[in-house]
Amino acid sequence: NTTLDLSPADAMGAYTAAARLLTILLYVFAIPIVGLILYFIVLTSSLVVQRQRNEIAVLRSRGASRAQIVGLYLCEGLILGLAAMGLGPFLARGVALAMGQAQSFLTFARGSEMVVSFSPGSIRVGFAAVLISLGASLFPALGAAGHTIVTYKHDVARSLQRPWWQRLYLDLLLLVVPLYGYYLLRQRGTISVLGRSVSAAEGDPFRNPLLFLVPTLFVFALALIFIRLFPLLMEGLACLAQALPEVSPLLALRQLARSSRQYTGPLLLIVLTLGLACFTASMAKTLDRGLVDQAYYEVGADVRLVETGETNVPVGPEGPMGGAPGMAGAQAGAAAESEPVIWYLLPVSEHLKVRGVVGAARLANLRVTARVGGSEDRGTLLGIDRFDFQQVAFFRRDLAADSLGSLLNRLAMDESAVLVSRGFLAAHGLGIGDELTLHVGGIAPRQELDVPLIVAGASDLFPTVYPEDGPFFVANLEYVFTCLGGEYPYDVLLRTVPGANTQRIVADLEDLGLRVLNAYDARARVAEERLRPERQGILGLLSVGFLASAVLTVLGFLIHSFLSFRRRYIELGILRAIGLSVTQMAAALGLEQLALIAAGVGVGTGLGVLASYLFIPFLQVRGGPHPQTPPFLVEIAWGDIAAVVAIFAAMLLGAVAGLVWLLVRMRIAQAVKLGEVA
Repeated sequence: NTTLDLSPADAMGAYTAAARLLTILLYVFAIPIVGLILYFIVLTSSLVVQRQRNEIAVLRSRGASRAQIVGLYLCEGLILGLAAMGLGPFLARGVALAMGQAQSFLTFARGSEMVVSFSPGSIRVGFAAVLISLGASLFPALGAAGHTIVTYKHDVARSLQRPWWQRLYLDLLLLVVPLYGYYLLRQRGTISVLGRSVSAAEGDPFRNPLLFLVPTLFVFALALIFIRLFPLLMEGLACLAQALPEVSPLLALRQLARSSRQYTGPLLLIVLTLGLACFTASMAKTLDRGLVDQAYYEVGADVRLVETGETNVPVGPEGPMGGAPGMAGAQAGAAAESEPVIWYLLPVSEHLKVRGVVGAARLANLRVTARVGGSEDRGTLLGIDRFDFQQVAFFRRDLAADSLGSLLNRLAMDESAVLVSRGFLAAHGLGIGDELTLHVGGIAPRQELDVPLIVAGASDLFPTVYPEDGPFFVANLEYVFTCLGGEYPYDVLLRTVPGANTQRIVADLEDLGLRVLNAYDARARVAEERLRPERQGILGLLSVGFLASAVLTVLGFLIHSFLSFRRRYIELGILRAIGLSVTQMAAALGLEQLALIAAGVGVGTGLGVLASYLFIPFLQVRGGPHPQTPPFLVEIAWGDIAAVVAIFAAMLLGAVAGLVWLLVRMRIAQAVKLGEVA
């Protein structure tokens, strides 16, 4: 006996390479999320250090060295980092499980639970995250530790100076990079590195992270430009508020205009979180819609069955159609010259007897030749039943200038009416009402059969046919069969109930006497594509990252509101002492928070929508024989955006309620005193 053992080395090597590539992709896609988290750490550290700057300056003036000041914050950071390392693995396991169950952005479906294990690499990444976070938290302390009481006072006096990145116009320079990326996308359709040729993987948004990072940088650059313009906007609104009888709006807008640098951190955090969330949610929704549309466009309906029947002559080994396996078409193999081919086919209504099938329609697919003006074009003739096709088939509104119902009504005007691809009409100068003859070969021995037609309408695209395969023609099936001299095998499009088992349907049809050669299930294709590791990992990462960013943004805003109130304690006490009521002060603080959140949410959403319309059309996968059919329809995730806005509205209510509570408890005698604003 002879046995052959195959080494698993090649398979294991391919798996290792795929896992390494996916790990790198996840790292790159996580850059914006990590950036938001680090910015949150810097923001909260800056708020705490800013509140303690006077104490730090006093310590420095009394002999404490810069290293000693930084050492205090280093000890605090190490304690927090060790606590995070202790709790992090438990949270990381839940995050990993959630990522493995991601079906789309913020959509999770419980499936087979993954086995999560911690490797030495995971521990190293955890310690690296602690060190990076520690460095980010020490960054504000390093700046504050360099000031004595004298230099601190000088720095406070220069607090109205614009940030360094505004003085260097870094925001405008940063915008050049994504604009150049957009230019490359318009020219090439994708972004490659260092001029390399574009591969199919580089056109896949789940394999080319540059397609995601460029719009992220676009949102970031425009957010910085908005921060530059925010004081001017508030100053303009403050001028308008002078005409109001109430003082609270003027106080709020003046504060935002004159001390806008104090609000830069939380405002930028809100804009970035909303902008990236809007873009990411819209990207995921568009990719999901594109995935479904591509599967249904190829199949034509929920299920397409390739069927045959009985004939009076034997058929060739390629099947009853004599064409490519798996496509019914209608071309029979060359039959015996002495006897015409006669097909015996069961009525299409037999399909409705099977449980789970709620609609069925015939679809004949023939390769034809159209001769116009001395030129020949190879194309595809689709024969359909108008009423049944409309009840079953997939059709998207942008595939034609008219609706599917309107197109099919044109076929009803004449039995010889035909719908033609718009490109074919333009290429040959044809119009509505012109006559056209298609030549069908392979039906009868050594001859072509003609199908005379009258152009009744045009469509840009039509399900199951692609521009790469030549022009298409859609005609009435019964008329086509009349011209061909009888019926020939056809495909059957099925509309099934959700959750229907296609294999069970095929088995039941075969029990009824139908002969099914092949079955194509659009839902199964969608489900299979959604289980791609790249798709699950990246959409899961983006979902978890957005949730973390949203929580940190809310937390950062609330911390900022509280510390801002403490910093302005004397100022608010003076306003209270000169006669402003608690209601007026609460209104002023509430309007500050409202203006801040409304500006952040509005601009962030606007930037996300703008980035979606500009960049999402280029995220369509460019691999395969039909890479751009059907084209993407950009879907803005308004539902997810509304949920995020609701979260920030709740944050606003919480912040205002907390500030009112602090105002009510304020003691004027304690607030108004000799000294300075801390």
